[in-house]
Order: sequence, then structure tokens, then C-alpha cells
Amino acid sequence: MFNLRKCAIGAVMALATMAGGAAQAAIVNISASGAGSTYVFGTGSWVIEWIGTADGGAYDGWNGACPTGNCASGWRENFTAITDPGPNPDLQSYGLPTAYTSALAALAAYRAAPTINRQELTWNGAIYVPAGPVEVISQPFIVSLNAPLTVLFVAGDAVRGDNFGGVSLRISAAPEPGTWALMLMGFGGAGAALRSRRRTAHAA
Repeated sequence: MFNLRKCAIGAVMALATMAGGAAQAAIVNISASGAGSTYVFGTGSWVIEWIGTADGGAYDGWNGACPTGNCASGWRENFTAITDPGPNPDLQSYGLPTAYTSALAALAAYRAAPTINRQELTWNGAIYVPAGPVEVISQPFIVSLNAPLTVLFVAGDAVRGDNFGGVSLRISAAPEPGTWALMLMGFGGAGAALRSRRRTAHAA
């Protein structure tokens, strides 16, 4: 019986490893002083996470008015996504309205936030203006696509000369609902096996 319980726990760990291995994680680094970074999404659902240098990214945050990087305010993690290659494309801005005292403080706030704001912007012939109300998106931030999509990621500031730092994102494939179900079933089975083992040990 003990060997069967060990097998059940091993199956759970194998499922978790399979789900993680299928994540196809990639890191996108967006320089606040550069022209942006392009990423090609495949068909399916994708999880987008803010990460920092401790997680393998190039940046912890960015500042739009701090060329030396030593400012004690104005740090952000917001970014803009562009999917239209036109001269004045529509924009989608993602982030929080608050600025923070350091890059690490901004990163921690974004990672802990239960929701993120999304704002569509359109060109009116002179400037970009909101195309609708701010949409509140729950985290984890998941994008679902029916076809491949090329996205240009830029920092949320058009004047780059006095910017410092950038945004690092981890993009990974979201597990299929069936995979989640198998993992949950496996964890439940492992829990039952451990409880049964404790009862057997007490009875002895």
C-alpha cells in the first residue's frame, strides 16, 4: 500500500512537471529608452507576468524623467502594446495609475496587484486620446488568441531621451483546462493517500 501511495504522489509531481515544461516561457525586455521589443504570439492562451532581474529579466522598472536612474519617485512598470503597423496605430496601454519610489517598489506593486488597468488609445489627427473607458483586468493576466499575432511592446512614454530602465515580461502558455483538472485530481488523490497513511500509523 505504501508503494501505491508513493506512486500517486509521484504521478502528481510528474503532472506538475509536464505542465511547467509545456509553458514555453519566453522573456521580453522592453527598454524605456529604445524602440521597443517585438514578440509573436501563437494561437492559444498566454500568461503575461511582470518579472525583474532576479527572475532573469533585464529590468526591474522604468522612470520617464530620470536619465541617471537615481530618482526617488516616478518609477513604473506600465507598457503599451501595438498590433497595427500603421503610422499612427491604435494603442493598448497596460498598467497602474500610481508611480513608486523605486523600480523594485513598482515591480512588487505590479506583481501583487489583483487587477491591472487596460486603456485603448486612438490617434485623432493630432494626439492620442482614450478610445473608451478604462478596462480592469484580473491577474494573472491572460491573453487568448484564435490566430498568431505580432505585438510591438514599448514603454508608456513617447519621449525617450530622459527615460531610464525598462519593463521585463515573462510570457508562457497557459495550461489547458484539462491539464489543470488532472493536476487538481492528482493533488486530491495525494492528499487522501497521506491522510490514509496517518490514520494507519495512528492505528498501529
